[in-house]
Amino acid sequence: MKFKHKERKEVFRNDVVTVYNENLILPNGKEVSWTFTGKREVVAILALTENQSVIMVEQYRPAIRREFLEIPAGLVEENELPLEAAKRELEEETGYQANTWTKICSYFGSAGVSDGEYHLFLAKGLKKTQQHLDEDEFLTVKEIPLHDISVYDLHDPKSIIAFQYYLLSSSCCEDTNK
Repeated sequence: MKFKHKERKEVFRNDVVTVYNENLILPNGKEVSWTFTGKREVVAILALTENQSVIMVEQYRPAIRREFLEIPAGLVEENELPLEAAKRELEEETGYQANTWTKICSYFGSAGVSDGEYHLFLAKGLKKTQQHLDEDEFLTVKEIPLHDISVYDLHDPKSIIAFQYYLLSSSCCEDTNK
């Protein structure tokens, strides 16, 4: 199937997201207008302690108007590699550093409406340092035993995907320290 991208216009932009309207010519020749978001890359970290607990954060999410339990995550800055962003975000949000980093996977969070790519990492060998929250971040760090995670009513896709990958297969991961 061949899709032709005819024209893309930026409709809105802020620090997190850009909204585009793009004219496409479909394989059948019909022209349609497609609206989607251009989102910066996101990293998320499944941080495991020596006693097999997970470091998670609980924070208020205005879009859903409630507290949300999730693994630490954040945006990749310009000219920053996803692994560098993951290391920075883990320490900023939780006050932990990790000795061992393993790439779990990368995926597009909602390919029908966004080009935002997520990069998930497993962090082990944790050492407590100091949290460095941004002035607009208000969150609580929680340490939850991995074997209890199914008790929690998780609604965060990146957290669910990270747990599923980790629990289903450790062989899916490539060690980024090599």
